[in-house]
Amino acid sequence: MNRVNRKRRKVRLWMALGFISCIALLVLADGITKERKFSEEENRMLATKPKASVETVMSGKFMSQYEKYKSDQFLGRDFWVSLKTKADLLLGKKDSNGVFKGADGYLLEEISVLDEASYKENMDAVTAFAARYPDLKMHMLIAPNAANILKEKLPAFAATEDQNAQLKRTEEIVSAAGIQWIDAAKTLNQHKNEEIYYRTDHHWTTKGAYYAFQEAAGDLGILQEEMTAFVPHTVTEEFNGTLSATSGYERSRRENIDIYLPEKNDTEVVVNYVEEKEKSASMYSSEKLKEKDKYGMFLNGNHALVDIKTTSEKNRRLLILKDSYANCFVPFLTPYYREIVLVDPRYYYGDLDDLIEEDRITDVLFLYNGNTFFTDNNLSGVLASE
Repeated sequence: MNRVNRKRRKVRLWMALGFISCIALLVLADGITKERKFSEEENRMLATKPKASVETVMSGKFMSQYEKYKSDQFLGRDFWVSLKTKADLLLGKKDSNGVFKGADGYLLEEISVLDEASYKENMDAVTAFAARYPDLKMHMLIAPNAANILKEKLPAFAATEDQNAQLKRTEEIVSAAGIQWIDAAKTLNQHKNEEIYYRTDHHWTTKGAYYAFQEAAGDLGILQEEMTAFVPHTVTEEFNGTLSATSGYERSRRENIDIYLPEKNDTEVVVNYVEEKEKSASMYSSEKLKEKDKYGMFLNGNHALVDIKTTSEKNRRLLILKDSYANCFVPFLTPYYREIVLVDPRYYYGDLDDLIEEDRITDVLFLYNGNTFFTDNNLSGVLASE
């Protein structure tokens, strides 16, 4: 019996040594290529070499991480990814990683399937939040995505979710809760032949946001005679966005990013990135224009909590619960609020009730794009009362 056990132990030992030798050879082979941490072409972080340990090797975690690492770091990755995308197009395939290659150079992100569980939690939380603060003026603006408004640019036979049904369902719930719905879809449809969405990115353009602001102004209580005229200024002609990076399509296309400045610039701002403990006198970060994701120049990208104080003579203080669509929308609001507080539920872990009390909030705006809002699993947690 002991002889059998010794033989089994020897077999296991040789198998373990063989397994470790194979891993050693794989790791040794890594020296052939230089490791990259970031792909400019795909606009994302790449997997880096995992560290081997007895625990990660025996659990299989090491090999899983190693496969991702080799996939991201193989020699000439950008070339081969580009070649595959072109081959797929020749074969008639016009979608890649949830992105459709549409007409006129438009890349259209697939409409997300509504996550029923998260959606119910969010809408229950929104309804309870509105009931908890009956004295606050609340509004909701959910921007439809390009595949909704520009559906005629989708490739033939492309099937997407009915985002209009998602929007209608949400409008009914929030209206019943006393939250005023802002119909961004109406005005965006009226301007669908203009540059209201980027061709290579999932965001609306500043022009699209401006049209939405004009639609929202009356609902937000901004009087027509108070409206400030804004003038567009191009800050870069070298933008290639996230949808191009994700799909591999239109990588050579470059687009403009515009900012809209008031004709009479009499409202100054101090932008406080609270958690980063950084302040700025501008809502635009020119340093971001040197990076791949140039849309990050609006409010320096996404942050958990941003507090914007203005020199506006108005006494209203606005809380915005938002995603990145709000970043190019907010500058249109500064002449009309003394303070604007931005909370991104994806990153915020503070107490919202304390924030509302401390900042003497008078108004609330929910501002998202549809794809984020209908799959969000963070909003309910932020809105929950302690």
